[in-house]
Amino acid sequence: MDHDPTLPDSLWWAAPQTEFAPLDTELDVDVLIVGGGITGITLAYTLADQGASVGLLDSGPLAGEASGRNAGFLLAAPAEPYSERIALWGREGARAVLQIGRRTHQRIRDLAQGLPIDCEYEQTGSLRLTRTREESEDLRGSLPELRHDGFPMREIELADAVPAHAVGRFDAAFEVPEDGQLHPVKFLHGLAVQAAKKGARIHGRTKVNGAQWQSGLWNVQAGEQTARARTLVLATNAFTPRLVPSLGALIVPRRGQVIATEPLDFTVTTRPTYAHWGYQYWRQTPEGRVLIGGWRDVDFDAEGVDVNGTSDKVQAAIEGGLRELVQKEVRIDHRWGGIMGFARDGRPLVGWLDPSHHLAICAGFTGHGMGMAAACTQDMAELLSWKRAMGISSFDPHRFPELKQLREGIVELGAARA
Repeated sequence: MDHDPTLPDSLWWAAPQTEFAPLDTELDVDVLIVGGGITGITLAYTLADQGASVGLLDSGPLAGEASGRNAGFLLAAPAEPYSERIALWGREGARAVLQIGRRTHQRIRDLAQGLPIDCEYEQTGSLRLTRTREESEDLRGSLPELRHDGFPMREIELADAVPAHAVGRFDAAFEVPEDGQLHPVKFLHGLAVQAAKKGARIHGRTKVNGAQWQSGLWNVQAGEQTARARTLVLATNAFTPRLVPSLGALIVPRRGQVIATEPLDFTVTTRPTYAHWGYQYWRQTPEGRVLIGGWRDVDFDAEGVDVNGTSDKVQAAIEGGLRELVQKEVRIDHRWGGIMGFARDGRPLVGWLDPSHHLAICAGFTGHGMGMAAACTQDMAELLSWKRAMGISSFDPHRFPELKQLREGIVELGAARA
């Protein structure tokens, strides 16, 4: 059967998924979420579970952007050495990222198993592989810091991490036992269905073009309809600057590319794997497909785009990585790209963007949305009730001077600004 061109071309969309109809009438809710990826859907479920009146709008199919185009990793720690994160963010800031990662995995596991949602969730552990001695020493130097903060990582034999023929391609291997993996689209669509059962109004293929704050409410241009809400949450990740152009200096798009092979009858890896400072990654799905991607460092400038797709140069580099792992010729069944939102300092923007006008943001996950968003939105739900949410305090958008200096407030978004 030919692939539906209106749906993403990633492996996760190879089977039919749930359809969420466009908004075809006016909508009035307490909280309106713009964006139907991991951030928007987990927030919608959390709020609906608490009894809130909540709506969610996405311009395409739910989980149609980065949340349905990634590798399905659930990793507590970013790929970069922890000591570098401490130097950049301070100890508390670095620890907060790890804690959010751990809580996100716990939240997703609880939802997947408790609701339940059939999404191929597994706690497998993960691997970090190094290509050079310098990279190995950087990761080794982080091990005491990670142990000190309660996140064990240990060095293991390369022979236990990669196929025997590939050992010579790497310098060292490290294991994180608590990490995992899942089918992201099955999880998110399953969770969206559960949110709808709790009363959330969820609509796909409904583009938000703009919004205005009028008489204490956000009036949102949603396709051909109007939605109204007391509180508006931007869960639009890389695409947030389209609605708030001033955020273009804080959240920038970066494309990631992936391929997936035919099902293989032999094991390449049992755990999600990062290599080469996190620029390379792979896993094997339950049906045996090797999903491998990254390599954007071979063409950084070309990958700074906000359109999905693939490029010959990066695809060739990924195929080279596949040949290192799999010596025989295998068929490639899927190729795709996805757009990630990278924050200027590497940490997401989570919190009130303009509290006086009830505008919040949860975006800029720097390639780690699947591993961070579900816990961020738990805390965001507390923040929207005007409670303290210490778990996301270091992600406060107003840590950036540009936003601290915002004096007039934000009362118009997107096309409404014209």
